[in-house]
Amino acid sequence: MTTIFEHKPKVRPGATRRLPAPDNFTSIEPRMLAEAVQAAVQRVDENTLKPVARHEDGQAVQPKNLLALLSFCYARQTYGSAEVVDWLRRDANIRHFSHNEFPDARSLSRFRRENRELLHRCLTATLRFLVERKVAAGIVTKVSEAQLAEEASRRIVMAMFMDSLELEPEAPSDAPVDLCYLFAKGRALAH
Repeated sequence: MTTIFEHKPKVRPGATRRLPAPDNFTSIEPRMLAEAVQAAVQRVDENTLKPVARHEDGQAVQPKNLLALLSFCYARQTYGSAEVVDWLRRDANIRHFSHNEFPDARSLSRFRRENRELLHRCLTATLRFLVERKVAAGIVTKVSEAQLAEEASRRIVMAMFMDSLELEPEAPSDAPVDLCYLFAKGRALAH
């Protein structure tokens, strides 16, 4: 789906709303963001992560690697699992280090569903890094932990929504997207 915005010259000045620039590398180089993600992932006890594949299935589907990958992508505002896999396949640096071994979109979606709390924690830490860089640059005045947690939740829900559109209908759906729909439509008590 492509959205096209047309310039309307008859709109009075100051009446248009400007959207904020995305955080995906506008002021942060990828290496620094990757280091922040790695620091957050290293603080997670591997035994608390739920694997989506057997250990011998390769490095691409190991829990800490998937946690780092999704935290990095969601921080860059890349949400859909299929889009993440496509990015992995196109990036020459990733292909070199992964030996052309990639998770599939269903594995990413399942990992997110089964490790949502830990993903939320790592993504919040990654977003904290981005905001602290903005504070240091004078763009933002303070870091709000509540807003960071809310933004991490929003990005995870956005990823769930994108996957519900992209992945085949028979794929297991993340319950929170379904529940959000029911509550938004006022039908939560009917089910």
